[in-house]
Amino acid sequence: MNIGLKEINEIIAVCESLEQYIFMNGTVETGDASYEKYKKLIDRFDDTYSLQTHSSAEVKYLRGKLCKLYWKDKYTVCLEEARDIKSLIIKLKHVLFPDYYEKIFISHREMDKEQVHAFIELLYAIGIPRPLQGEGNPIFCSSHPAAYIENGCPISDEIKKQFNGHEHRLYIIWYTENFFDSQACLNEAGAIWAMNKKYQEILYPNMDRQRIQGLLDKQPVSFYSNDAMRLNTFKEQIEKLFDISPINLNYWEMARNAFIAKMNEIYEREHHK
Repeated sequence: MNIGLKEINEIIAVCESLEQYIFMNGTVETGDASYEKYKKLIDRFDDTYSLQTHSSAEVKYLRGKLCKLYWKDKYTVCLEEARDIKSLIIKLKHVLFPDYYEKIFISHREMDKEQVHAFIELLYAIGIPRPLQGEGNPIFCSSHPAAYIENGCPISDEIKKQFNGHEHRLYIIWYTENFFDSQACLNEAGAIWAMNKKYQEILYPNMDRQRIQGLLDKQPVSFYSNDAMRLNTFKEQIEKLFDISPINLNYWEMARNAFIAKMNEIYEREHHK
């Protein structure tokens, strides 16, 4: 992940803790540890990225708004002010780092999970971090063991979180014939379009492209999951969006070829039942 994105996410996390503390306790004083931690982080971020003299007028405007919500003297911070601070930091994140991403959402049918799980392993091979104990998973895939939704949590609520959070998320639509039989999948594709999300369409081998005509804006180039050249381009796209150093070429070709073999195996198996 881009270092600047990581730093501003840390500030957002502190703001969320500050907001939660005030919600539970009423207010917080400016000398409180949580507020002082926010000030320390935002001061360092301001210096590192020269926000005061930034070339973007919007960045300077947002910084000015944040300065009005920055108290050095004794002051009681209320919930509304804490929420305003977090909102401004999130807007600053979107303006400063529009082309860097941190999360992936895979829209698919659960009955196609064998294909999608193999694809997730390919993403790990490219350099997307595997989930660590106690840390969030950078890939959301509702059928994958590493991203199971907690017991008792409505799936619809979790999906909404994936669309409405502040994270910069790349949406991958895994098209199979099964995808079009699911209203939930079609709803996800519609939300991606309506909310102007960045997405990549990937098609099951030999699938008729006409099935997806009109479903989404056709500007992004879709490709088949067993297309070696397109997978090479996709790898480069992921490296750029997620600020990942390129892996060894021999390792990539081995991982890519194994993935393509898996896609072809699944296709042959399903079409010769």
